[in-house]
Amino acid sequence: MGNRPCCRSCRHCTLSSGAEMGWCQLRKLPIDQELAAELWCHHWTARPPRLPVMGDSPAELLPQHGERQLALADVLES
Repeated sequence: MGNRPCCRSCRHCTLSSGAEMGWCQLRKLPIDQELAAELWCHHWTARPPRLPVMGDSPAELLPQHGERQLALADVLES
């Protein structure tokens, strides 16, 4: 984790100078100089999404018993 990009290396954040706060141009948030080394900018690090692994067969994609969403019309009719 020590080599993860932080706000000091972010393209969207301007570093603070002196007593002034830094500024994240993307999130429009002030960033304290002491916290800039600890805050990690997740908004610019490009990563593919982490999705669950699913089976290839259509039977594996069907909802299992007890995992079906109730139809709202069926509930309201009773």
